[in-house]
Amino acid sequence: MDGTDKIYLVGELAAATGVTVRTLQHYDNIGLLPTPGRTDGGRRYYTEEDLLCLEQIIFYKSLGLSLQEIRDKVVKRPKLSQIEQTLHEQEVVLYKKIEDAHASIAAIKACRTAIAAGNYPSWQLLTSFIQTLRNSNLTDWGQYPFSDDQNGILGKHFAKDQDAFDLYHTWRVLAFKAVTLSESGTAPDDPAAQDLAKDYWTMVVDVTEGDAEQIRAFTQVQKDRASWPEGDRELMDASQSFIDQSVNHYLTSQSNQKGGL
Repeated sequence: MDGTDKIYLVGELAAATGVTVRTLQHYDNIGLLPTPGRTDGGRRYYTEEDLLCLEQIIFYKSLGLSLQEIRDKVVKRPKLSQIEQTLHEQEVVLYKKIEDAHASIAAIKACRTAIAAGNYPSWQLLTSFIQTLRNSNLTDWGQYPFSDDQNGILGKHFAKDQDAFDLYHTWRVLAFKAVTLSESGTAPDDPAAQDLAKDYWTMVVDVTEGDAEQIRAFTQVQKDRASWPEGDRELMDASQSFIDQSVNHYLTSQSNQKGGL
């Protein structure tokens, strides 16, 4: 060690980073952050590079990585490409957890929709779809062969990832509700079904800006389901008929009301 290099004793490193001395000892024992040596007085010390490694450990741990995973990823003087790869991998993991939470939320909303209509939810159906949806997520749609027209429409609307995420989960919630209402015997003209139809049509108009050509392109995506992720395809197959009937009744009612004015 060069005499000009800054060193940190165990207590100093703990104070500088906000971890406990016991944590540093644990990291040393498991080989995650071993102390490089001892001072002339026999006290353990860390270097500036060790400080940077510890900061990586703390950061990755805050993202939810296990110590075992961190041990494989934290290196001294990491390349930017290594950091980028680690961040990408953990981002995918976290989005998957969010997707799973949204699937559960969709099931809760579907249950409440059935209850509001005076029906008992189909527990077996809901459980099955929760498990199915957890096998599909938004990233799976990267493999879907969108046409040029569809890319033009969706690409313009989803310039931000959050927009795509919001639409994806709005659709899932509505489709889940449709399946639940259909299975509970609710008629498409029932008030609960019409509330669903209104929300669904609002979603379509928001995406397409109400343009007839864009609506056709958007609708075609729903029809061309062979290349959809499995979970989403099964959900759409189960909900499409009820959604179509409910929305058709809703649009007819809206047209009749305008015509009567």
